[in-house]
Amino acid sequence: MIKIDTKGLKQLKNNLEEAKAYAEELAKEEVNRITDRHLARVVKNTPAGDSPDSPTLKNTWDRSGVITTADGVSAEVFNPTDYASYFEFGHRQKPGRFVFIELTPGAEKYGQRAREITKGKHAGKWGIFIKLKSPFVKGRFVLTDSEAKANKELEAAAKRISKKIQEALK
Repeated sequence: MIKIDTKGLKQLKNNLEEAKAYAEELAKEEVNRITDRHLARVVKNTPAGDSPDSPTLKNTWDRSGVITTADGVSAEVFNPTDYASYFEFGHRQKPGRFVFIELTPGAEKYGQRAREITKGKHAGKWGIFIKLKSPFVKGRFVLTDSEAKANKELEAAAKRISKKIQEALK
């Protein structure tokens, strides 16, 4: 009869479970920090225009909490404003069409001072009418650019976490 001492294997199993819990905690902390920086960059790089609605885009950027899934740890930065995707990626428009740009009273844009509109569907609002010239408005890519920086930060964080886990297992 052969006896095998399994104490070493049980100790290794316990060490690995502790290292896994430690790694998950470190990952959550890093993702939380990186997501906060990502959100701050996006808000900082989103311009607020002259329109009364312009601050809406800048002020509605938000983030989710840190979520643990089977794939790992994640968090999301998003903007629920309906025109956020047009701002981010650009959009088409029909040249020659006149559009109303709502402005705050006294504001000036494109060399025209805002005035109160007295007739039509914009009656009672302040703004200007402009003729569209370009068939496409370029996107600003504030979220995309910040995501690229966040991904680099995540790669560096993964290396740091891996190094800490290796040190903990020694």
